[in-house]
Amino acid sequence: MQRSPEDVLHASRSRRTFLPTIGGAGFALAILFTMNLLNYIDRYSFFAVATPIKEEIGIDDKWYGILGGSFMIVYTIISPIMGWLGDRYNRRVLLAAGVGIWSIATVGTAFSTDLHHMFFWRALLGVGEASYGVIAPALIADLFPVSKRGRAMGIYYLALPIGTALGFVIAGQVATHWGWRHVFYVVGLPGLVAAFAGLTILDPGRGASEGKTFSASKADRPRIKDYLALFRTRTFVYNTLGMAAATFATGAYAAWGATFYQRVRGMSLEKATLWIGILLALAGLIGIALSTFLTDLLRKRTRRAYMLLPALTILASVPLGVLGVLEPQRVPALGFLFFASILMAMVLGPANTVTANVVPANHRAAGYAMFIFLIHVLGDIGSPILLGWISDAFGSQAVMASPLGTLLTAIGATPTPDEKGVMTNLTVAMLSVGPVLVLGGILFLIGSRHLPEDMDRIAAEGGPAPEAGGFGH
Repeated sequence: MQRSPEDVLHASRSRRTFLPTIGGAGFALAILFTMNLLNYIDRYSFFAVATPIKEEIGIDDKWYGILGGSFMIVYTIISPIMGWLGDRYNRRVLLAAGVGIWSIATVGTAFSTDLHHMFFWRALLGVGEASYGVIAPALIADLFPVSKRGRAMGIYYLALPIGTALGFVIAGQVATHWGWRHVFYVVGLPGLVAAFAGLTILDPGRGASEGKTFSASKADRPRIKDYLALFRTRTFVYNTLGMAAATFATGAYAAWGATFYQRVRGMSLEKATLWIGILLALAGLIGIALSTFLTDLLRKRTRRAYMLLPALTILASVPLGVLGVLEPQRVPALGFLFFASILMAMVLGPANTVTANVVPANHRAAGYAMFIFLIHVLGDIGSPILLGWISDAFGSQAVMASPLGTLLTAIGATPTPDEKGVMTNLTVAMLSVGPVLVLGGILFLIGSRHLPEDMDRIAAEGGPAPEAGGFGH
């Protein structure tokens, strides 16, 4: 007879290991949230101090975009490896090791003296983040049953907007008063404490929240064909592609947002990072809280809720984002940004919950690894580099004299000089995100048609129980 999730969780607490266990599911979620928060603070503080780093190292927009992409390239390559390890070996050790590595890499960034040193440390950051990035969501799925999983995921992903905001605010303040190198001391060292705490959290075992216990033995280990089966799960494919579009946009804005407001709107580094940080933090809190409430409300009407909500919010964010880029006045421009960011924050929790709900428990880490691999390969690996290239290309007088350039000039997307006086066009670069988001919304909408069927299939195979829906599909 299959044991209840509560029985499995109780048994896991009494399991003897060489590492101590402190607290239960709530404490584990708090530590995982803290790790995720520090992760995003570390990651986006780098983009907040783009101007002083570029000036000191002597690189242009294109090379800074490549530096930003170096982290994501390594992170994406390592993620499938960590997913494979996460389905087989001690998750607490892997988690703590990953957090420790990216904390060291963040501090190491402060010692960079040229492009090559900086590239090395940013790439090493990707190795560390890949370790915890694929394991933490799978662990949360094992700690919380389906009925509570969406809320737990929402809390965990609150760290993204809050951490991004704090990264901008902390980096802007520290860089203004002490220089950009001190930023990486301040944001990197706390991660070592979080790494140690990760060794003590509860790991209930794979499948515990569904009343199952998959061991690390060969009998329970997923096989290659199990991973390939993910691509036959239509919900997984559409959800991943939709999230890739959202990731493309958030990565592009995180990399170039602060520079855009400094270069195009004339704000200082301190003011640009402060205002963007405050607005993103508030937008993230409101957006994720709204998504939790609205998803619960929408689930009473349809089992497609977890993908319908991202589809609607991502499409609604596009006109607001375009207005925010084109509006020349700072206050209304930041207002449009604020409301667009609320809508984008509403995508995170539901999209990540979908992955947990349509991937069997014993290869959930690898499922998240594949999810992470694809959303970054198709999303924010390329977006900082692409926007840097577009900025340089449309800064050309010859390009702006073309029919397309004339149209862009007419709507206010004109070139502006960078820190060295070279003409660039970050306005056009930022506008390029809009069509990608429209595509993402359409993919979420198509994928929502298959969500109930795929959840039922996973439930029949011993995965999460299907959720109730008021009016069918």
